[in-house]
Amino acid sequence: MFKFVVLFATICAVKAFVTPVARLSSARMTMIDAKDMAGVTAPLGFFDPLGFAKGADVATLQKYRESELKHGRTAMLAVLGWLTQERFHPFYNGKLSGNPLKAFTECPPIGFVQIIAFIGLLEYAFTASAKSDGYTAGDYYGFNKLFADASSEDSERFKDFQNRELNNGRLAMFGIMGQITHAFISGEGALEMQGHMLPGSIPGV
Repeated sequence: MFKFVVLFATICAVKAFVTPVARLSSARMTMIDAKDMAGVTAPLGFFDPLGFAKGADVATLQKYRESELKHGRTAMLAVLGWLTQERFHPFYNGKLSGNPLKAFTECPPIGFVQIIAFIGLLEYAFTASAKSDGYTAGDYYGFNKLFADASSEDSERFKDFQNRELNNGRLAMFGIMGQITHAFISGEGALEMQGHMLPGSIPGV
């Protein structure tokens, strides 16, 4: 069972860094200055200490942006799911641990098959969308059209929305790493630890 868990974690880790190459429309195939892209916000401003954007062409910058959006969105869902798991985990008759790390090792093999199949379905759907004409990094199936200002990516309102999504995703990536580390070290979830830290929960406090 442990070997299966390790194999599953390895596959997910590798797949997380594989992003379909964005097929850009001719209108998007223009010179892009990374410093003018959405996501450059205070207090750090343009933050690229390793110089990934230096000398990068349009396709490469779009690939970086798509990867960042995908990881950020996944992390936001992961943070929410991690906290929910501690209090609500009905699968397998609720017998799995409220600690997500421990529940990961308790999940039967068929559960991992279902998870892998679902991830594969999502990857197939997103890859198919990325091959469509006029595709913009991260805009799967044209959901940006739901926003009135999406037709003009230079609009301040739409750029503000992009900034908020990127910054929330960046925060969530650090958040889920902190949650995993915390659970690994303490053996407790974030909500469980918070209960210990409430006034009166610790003797003498």
